[in-house]
Amino acid sequence: MEANPDQPRKFFDETKLEELAAQFRSVGQLQPIVVRPAGDTFQIVMGERRWRAMHLVQGATTIEAKVVSSVDDENAFIMGTSENVGRADMTLMEEAQAYADLVGFGYQAERIAEMFGKTTDYVKWRMDLLNLTTDIAELVAEGKIKADFAWYLSKLTPANQKVAVTRYMKGDFRTETDASTFAQALRMKENQEGFFSEKELSDKEKENKAKERKQAKSKVDQVERAGTLLEELAKLTPTELAELFEGEVGKQLDTVERVRKASAEAVKKLRKAKAMSEAKQLTVRPELEVEPEAEDAEAEQEPSETEIAEVAAEEPSETELAAAA
Repeated sequence: MEANPDQPRKFFDETKLEELAAQFRSVGQLQPIVVRPAGDTFQIVMGERRWRAMHLVQGATTIEAKVVSSVDDENAFIMGTSENVGRADMTLMEEAQAYADLVGFGYQAERIAEMFGKTTDYVKWRMDLLNLTTDIAELVAEGKIKADFAWYLSKLTPANQKVAVTRYMKGDFRTETDASTFAQALRMKENQEGFFSEKELSDKEKENKAKERKQAKSKVDQVERAGTLLEELAKLTPTELAELFEGEVGKQLDTVERVRKASAEAVKKLRKAKAMSEAKQLTVRPELEVEPEAEDAEAEQEPSETEIAEVAAEEPSETELAAAA
């Protein structure tokens, strides 16, 4: 018996295989694998993970299998993909390549989506990941870069992919959202969309701009003071608040809720503005190299705000991905 060299999944987690082997030792094989004739042997169509796990069971010499004789290469690939899509240990890049291979067989994204219970956009977004450079694709396959950020990276030029990933691997972003927003800003810079006007301002325009900046800063200062007041309010217990606002609790709640919603919207736009500002100052340096070696425990935690060396020399819509989460 042999594995199918064209099977979509290439990575098999050794820990998970050992867990499955332990199950085999305890209760035996619960589900047969599926194989097809291949010359004087059989080739696995579905169940390579079970086959590999059985090799870890000492003394095991046989494995229960169902033989299907009329399965060609195309259908064998589809069956193998169907078994693996959605498994936690199938990498994003394996899934993306599997969909692309099906396109090679002549399937449209809409049909692929139907086959595997996905949306058409999901399938297309996954295949977009194949636009990543080889070294970055490896980081995605290893789980060091998550799906949303990876997709935004895939829309960038190779040079800008490296700029964003170098910063990401060095912990230059506090959250995944910050990383994705920065990648979006780089994309906008590539397309020259939504960036600051480059025209020369008149003296009057400069004066008006200075006033606007002063007013904006004053508003942020007031927000900071309001935040302090809200922090003090949050320290009170529900009982204390009910006594203080007797008869008007709902009214006060509505007021604070409006502030919360406005604050969330402001944070979203300021995060984007920060990313645009940083992206505008970058000069693309294609020679930047990604350094993926670090695999310590801290790499699994949210990056800190530690100052790092500048990635580039100083110089001079938002797509919903919920379906792909």
